[in-house]
Amino acid sequence: MHETSPSSESGRNRLSRRGLLALGAVAGATPALAACGSGDSGDGSTEIGLWTWASEFEDAFAAAAAEYHQLHPEVTVKPRYWSFANYAPSLQAALTAKEEGDIFMPLVSTLALAEAGRTVDLRKALGGDFLDGFFPSTNDENVYQDGQYAVGWAAQTFGLFHNTTILSQLGLMPPETWDDLAAMAPQINAAGLVPMSIQGNPSNQLSDFTLPIITQITDDPQVVLDLDTHTAKGVSWDSEPVVQALTIVKQLTDAGVFSAGVLATDSDTANSTFTSGKAAMLFTGSFFPPALQTTAPAEFLTQYGIAKTPTVEPGGKHWCANQAGYTWAVSSGSKHQDAAVDFLKYLYDPARYLKMMNDTFSMPSTKAAADGVASQDIKTMTSWLLDGEGAPHIMFGKGTLDSVTNGVVSVVNGSATPAQAAKAIEAAVVQARKI
Repeated sequence: MHETSPSSESGRNRLSRRGLLALGAVAGATPALAACGSGDSGDGSTEIGLWTWASEFEDAFAAAAAEYHQLHPEVTVKPRYWSFANYAPSLQAALTAKEEGDIFMPLVSTLALAEAGRTVDLRKALGGDFLDGFFPSTNDENVYQDGQYAVGWAAQTFGLFHNTTILSQLGLMPPETWDDLAAMAPQINAAGLVPMSIQGNPSNQLSDFTLPIITQITDDPQVVLDLDTHTAKGVSWDSEPVVQALTIVKQLTDAGVFSAGVLATDSDTANSTFTSGKAAMLFTGSFFPPALQTTAPAEFLTQYGIAKTPTVEPGGKHWCANQAGYTWAVSSGSKHQDAAVDFLKYLYDPARYLKMMNDTFSMPSTKAAADGVASQDIKTMTSWLLDGEGAPHIMFGKGTLDSVTNGVVSVVNGSATPAQAAKAIEAAVVQARKI
């Protein structure tokens, strides 16, 4: 039995949309909202700007700001929110004008901003002991050279939601391996059902699906991080682990695991195909359960389960996509870096942070908060991170996300072999880094 929880539009679409967030795509934005960062009021008091699109935390941030001001009357924290669509261009405009908030969510430009010296090294500012309390997969995405330039807020992971009634009727169990999934697909298709529903439009979730398979093959999450930055010796997108991962995608495609129209399937269609009983399984993230409780038929809520992402070999580690879609960075241009860092620590006070995560049905980025998760679904998926199975899936490198996504799509639509797709990804990434 799964508990009822409110829906969160921003949480539900957090990951499916994040592929659209590269700041370089909005470089021409007008800086109309730029001059709203932080400063001094003229009476010696300090004003800290906190910028985000995470509207589900609006009440919590307002309360934290008020509480912090009571403890530190000389500091006023001013949270500012944008719609999802407006946040990226507004931040780009502010960064261009060098008037960004003291604390802000950097989207997928964390590494680029670190390289440009625009953000504070939080490993120095917050301390190693503080950051070691986070899941490694939420820290590693923000590492540039020897520093860490953002810290995870709400994390996310992916798994295989499954219809227990359908699988039972067909005499099937959730697959342990990708071979198991491919083998059961014909039987599920013969019953007139989609074996595994998945979002293919926009197609970034196909990358989320594929990238952890590289980690499963190598048993090393650093490989995907090195691929993303494209700087490590001997690591390239046309290497054998990438070809093998794309070969598994082809195997699943050929077996009929995906729906025939997967590349035209948006997230709402993928989800409703599952909740209406037309799909045996659904590949999606931890942002799905809150929406599931309010969009699925009531009777469906007693007949679904959540299984780990299948793995390559029986008994292998079930590496699953996990990083933080929401992260915080501190501007190196802030006049009040010490106060900004102190407030950031205040937000992560264990009791305060856990309450914020539970109130919004979000997945925490810290190990301590993971032990106190209230939602059973989120608790199940968070337990995989406690088992050390989180793997990279959010690409920060220049041109990487689009290149990988296009490569996976070419395998799914049959226009390229896995080896050809891998070569195309490598060539596209190399070209993007030259621009």
